[in-house]
Amino acid sequence: MTIMKKTVLQLSLLIFCCFSTADSWAQLSLGLRTGINFANLAVTDEESFPFKPKSGLSFALLFHLPLGASTAIQIEPGFSQRGGRISTKTNEFINNQQIKADIEGKLLVNYIEMPVLFQYKPKLGKMEGLLSIGPEFRLMTGNLRAKSSSRVYVDGVLITSTSGDESYASGNDTRKFDIGLAGGAGLAYPLGTVKFFAEGRYHLGLANLATPIEGGNSKVHNRGASVHIGVLVPVGK
Repeated sequence: MTIMKKTVLQLSLLIFCCFSTADSWAQLSLGLRTGINFANLAVTDEESFPFKPKSGLSFALLFHLPLGASTAIQIEPGFSQRGGRISTKTNEFINNQQIKADIEGKLLVNYIEMPVLFQYKPKLGKMEGLLSIGPEFRLMTGNLRAKSSSRVYVDGVLITSTSGDESYASGNDTRKFDIGLAGGAGLAYPLGTVKFFAEGRYHLGLANLATPIEGGNSKVHNRGASVHIGVLVPVGK
């Protein structure tokens, strides 16, 4: 926690320095982006928790500061839906009976996020290429939710059907803070002074979200990809 606070403080000072000069404000662009996450969770015990990607929404404000003709820093405070899903099916014969089980589950978690990205934007005719990389910081908002359903069939006949929707406060088992890396590629197209863009990214969570239990070694990390579209408008000219 201390390391993260120090990192955020240093990053805040750097951002303040970047945006504090008159020249910086003269080049600043503001924007919006929205898109879809294909979020997942990487767990040490993958056999017990075989998570698969889960779709969710994301959106952010954009503060875009050019550093040179083809480089920039972009800061993106926003909101992101993450988590993962489980979908398993079993089919066994016990005492000459066919027993099938379908299990579905989703782990839902929402974050306030702030990626801070270095961007390289090579010219591609009238369009621009877009390569982004940098850290992203996350703060869990609200409770973690676990939704599940299961059905058991014996010789094709439904025997039991259950469902659940539980909520867990962060604290004893889950950390609220996460830090990771994001990298992406896309294209931008200018129309006058307005610039539209589309981009795909990969997100690599670095912090262990599971609080270690005595005698255990559980590790859970945010993973996933995202696609989004957005617009940038210069405000200093």
